Amino acid sequence: MAAAPDGYYVSTNRTTMTLETELQRTPRIQPAHPRWEQDLALRDAPPSGKADSWDELNHLDETYLEFSMATDIPRGPLFWCGIICLATGLFPGYLMSITWPARGFDIWADGVLIAASLPMFCLALFFLRLDLRLPKDRPVRFNRRQGLVYANRYLWNHNPFGRWGGDAKVFAWSTLQAEITQQIDSGGEVATWRYAFELVACAPGSFEEVDRFRLQQGAQTTGQYEEQWELLRRYMNDGLEGLPAQQLRDRTPRFIDCLLFAMPWFAPTPTGRRARERMRGFFGTLMMVLMSLPFPLWLLFGVGNVIVMRLAPDATWPAGVDEASKRPG
Repeated sequence: MAAAPDGYYVSTNRTTMTLETELQRTPRIQPAHPRWEQDLALRDAPPSGKADSWDELNHLDETYLEFSMATDIPRGPLFWCGIICLATGLFPGYLMSITWPARGFDIWADGVLIAASLPMFCLALFFLRLDLRLPKDRPVRFNRRQGLVYANRYLWNHNPFGRWGGDAKVFAWSTLQAEITQQIDSGGEVATWRYAFELVACAPGSFEEVDRFRLQQGAQTTGQYEEQWELLRRYMNDGLEGLPAQQLRDRTPRFIDCLLFAMPWFAPTPTGRRARERMRGFFGTLMMVLMSLPFPLWLLFGVGNVIVMRLAPDATWPAGVDEASKRPG
């Protein structure tokens, strides 16, 4: 196994920290995340429960597993936010153009209209740049031969004119634990719960957080993340042996899959079929019905998704990292 980065704890005993009960009432990781919901199984705990990637794998072999983050941020809604902001910013200019012949140029009135347009143009640039320049995927590679995890990142900020770009972070698998956090809390009379799946790097021999990164977000139940974490644990601890067969993600999604990304169960494709299989039972049927009610809105977002997934760049790795993350040792 490759050496871990300085400052990280390398476990030499799989039973390390496995005596702790899995049913946590308080957060295991300290300091506690303000939106902590649930601790997942300890990294080195014996296999338990179902292991499933939920079609989020780009690659799987004896050396490394590549976990996709393409669904981490829904693509399309931000595109329409940018279009709306752009149209709003152009509206004052339209008003000036149709009133100038009658009133002439008024420095105060026209100055106010121009000043009101500038923030909308900045917002439009931010939303469009984020949705159209964010790579289609920011994958995370779990190299079991090296015992390292390579997280591809895209760094952006709230300044639409600032410098944005990608990099990568490397974690020792032996430092990582997992937890689920809440993404949307209850509000008003309606409770809308969504969750995120996060991996946390801990200090040597403790549960003290050093760093963390989000692997998935947006699920309305925690079951999906429990199964994904179980798959990652089994792969990194035991390899492909005993791992259930997995369906690799389609990295060039069809038009209909992009259009129906928010309602995949309607798609007459393999992706749609697998979505329908996972939505069985009373709760799954109820979720399909409720999620299908705003069908026109989801369809509009789907059109945006088609545009964005055709124009956004492919995932890239910093120089040397792509090759290093695929090496067996």
